[in-house]
Amino acid sequence: MVEREKMKEATLNVLKTLNKYKVYMGIGVGIAIAAGGGTAFFITEKARKSEVVWQNLWKINKDLAMAAQQGKGEKDRTTALNTAADAYKYLRDNTSSSSATPWVLLQMGDAYYNLKNYDEAIRAYSDFLEKHSGHPLVLIVKQSLGYAYEEKGLFPEAVKQYEDITVAGNNFLVAQGNWDAGRCYEKLGQISDAIRSYSKAIELSPNSNWATLAQYRLSAIR
Repeated sequence: MVEREKMKEATLNVLKTLNKYKVYMGIGVGIAIAAGGGTAFFITEKARKSEVVWQNLWKINKDLAMAAQQGKGEKDRTTALNTAADAYKYLRDNTSSSSATPWVLLQMGDAYYNLKNYDEAIRAYSDFLEKHSGHPLVLIVKQSLGYAYEEKGLFPEAVKQYEDITVAGNNFLVAQGNWDAGRCYEKLGQISDAIRSYSKAIELSPNSNWATLAQYRLSAIR
C-alpha cells in the first residue's frame, strides 16, 4: 500500500507540473497583450517559454523514472507511461514553436511504443519527421518509426525507414539499419535483399553485435 501511494504521488507530480505550465502560458499571453508587441519582447518570451518546456520535459522524465523504480507490477508501469504520454501530448499541443518540441514528440512516441499503442507511436514519430526533417534526431526517429511499423506487421513501411538510415552516410546507426532491414526482408520472403542487407551490416561494422546477428542469419538462410 505504501509503495502504491508513492507511485500515485509520483505520477500526480506530472499533472501538477502541467498546471503550473498552464499558468505560465497565461501570464505570457497577458504580458504580450499589455506590452503591445515588439520583436525583442517576443524573442525573449519565446526563449522563456522554451526554457519552461525543457524544465517540464525534464520533470516528466524524472517522474517517469521514479515511478518505474517504485512500481511493483505491470499495472503501475502502464499507469506511469499513460501519465507521461498525456503530459508529453499536452506539451506538444501547447508548445509548437519550442526548441524542445522535437524531443517531446520523440519521447511521446517512445511512451506510446512502450504501451504497445503503435498507432499513436507512429503518429508521433511521423509528426516529428514531417515538422523537423532537419533535426539531428531524425535517424533515431526513423529507426523508432521502423520498429513501430514492424510491430504492426507493416514490413515494407518498416524497410523504408531502415533503408533511409542505411543511405545516411557514415553514421553509427547504418550497420544497425542494415541489420533491421535484413530482418524485415527475411520476414517478407525477399531472401536476396535480406542477404544483401546482412552482408552490408557485416562489412560496415564487422566487430559489432549487428554483424554477429547478421552472420547468424546468413548462415541460416544461405
